[in-house]
Amino acid sequence: MNKINFLTKRIDLTIVFVSMIMMLIVLTLPFKAKPFGDITFHEESKNLALFIKGKIPFEKVLITKAPGPILFYTPAYLLAPSDATDNQLWVYGVVFTSIIIIISLLLIFRIAISFFSKEVGLLSVLLFFIFPIHCYYSLGILAEAPAFFSLALAIYGWSIAFHKPKKKSGWIILTIGMWLLILNRPNTMLILGLGFIVVFYSFLKNKFFFQHYGKKLGITFFSVAILGFGILQLAKNITGNKSASNQDSLLYYVAHQGRFEFREEPTDFRFWDDEVRPDSKDYQNWRKSGDDLAAIITSTNRSYNDVYREFLINDAIEHPFWFTRQFFVKCLYGHLYFINSIQPDKFNMGPFKGSLGYWTFILIINAINLLIIFGASVFLLREKNLINYWIFWSIIISLLIFHGLTYMEPRYIFPSRVALYIMSAAGLYRIHWVKKIIDRIAIYLFPISNTVKL
Repeated sequence: MNKINFLTKRIDLTIVFVSMIMMLIVLTLPFKAKPFGDITFHEESKNLALFIKGKIPFEKVLITKAPGPILFYTPAYLLAPSDATDNQLWVYGVVFTSIIIIISLLLIFRIAISFFSKEVGLLSVLLFFIFPIHCYYSLGILAEAPAFFSLALAIYGWSIAFHKPKKKSGWIILTIGMWLLILNRPNTMLILGLGFIVVFYSFLKNKFFFQHYGKKLGITFFSVAILGFGILQLAKNITGNKSASNQDSLLYYVAHQGRFEFREEPTDFRFWDDEVRPDSKDYQNWRKSGDDLAAIITSTNRSYNDVYREFLINDAIEHPFWFTRQFFVKCLYGHLYFINSIQPDKFNMGPFKGSLGYWTFILIINAINLLIIFGASVFLLREKNLINYWIFWSIIISLLIFHGLTYMEPRYIFPSRVALYIMSAAGLYRIHWVKKIIDRIAIYLFPISNTVKL
């Protein structure tokens, strides 16, 4: 394990400076993340902040979706005046997300040098600067940035626990990071199941790993499950009957969307809404199915969840081919990026103009994205001790399984890029010409460079 010393400060300052510049550049692009997402996290965080200030009654406090973003954005909103406008609150929120994204990159660098080398740490950060999707998501009141930070914190905790298993701080940070990750993105909960499988496997096949980490990992996973369940139940109790929307009904709603995503149009990657794809057969069938299920709920007085659950089970059984094909297409789609806020013929960004410019730009960013995936694949294929990196690959697998079975958007996979980029850097650094380039750059950042052979 490389010791982090004063030389690290040089790249820390570089990360902070370059990140700020890139965020300002992304802010000026003709396409941006929705400032308030679907508005839910913004409104609920605003109301909780106003309640704490004594400006509104408790009846207006709701947590209808994941509670994590509310816990993250409320402190930022508490710093704002009580009469702040939505745009003013957006500034407070975005300053906060920008800070935690930069902290995440600092943690990512430390994770990479802990498991690999400073050169791999440098390459990890460079990959984020080459494809700065993290800057894009930091400019909205969304769950993506808090989840990204939470995973970075969790993996950083594991990097400490892995090298110093007797040190409590690593296990505590790992527990807090995984707990926050699940609160921000409950769809990551499958990582706990995969984690228990890793522990069980180590008990059978890898006694060294089990003796050093197995029991403490089991305690960590159990603690995260209990803490996560407690906060999710608290969120339900806070909302109570004040809203018809809740986490359970949202899950069924999203899963119902997923049953029609890429169903009969497996190559239609357009965004799922009225403006972008009103002519889509899958989208129209989804709307019709929703109307049919609503009619069943009305005529039978059955609950929303019961009716949707029955449909989802029956549909998967009746259409196994579609179900299987949809799963793999969704997994592919989760790693592709398209710009849906601008029509291709209206695209205008520097030399990229019109439909040709749009598709050229899309090709470039996805080529970079595929290069990153290639690097991660090299690492996974060549690494002999994958169990040591369980948190890296398990978060990706858990998100692909969940959204492959429900509804997929690339942003849902975004938090896993913390792990993906580090694995990619470790894999790409094994390639001779990549290693040669990074070593040359490292000379200027690390006068005394401790290269670790991978």
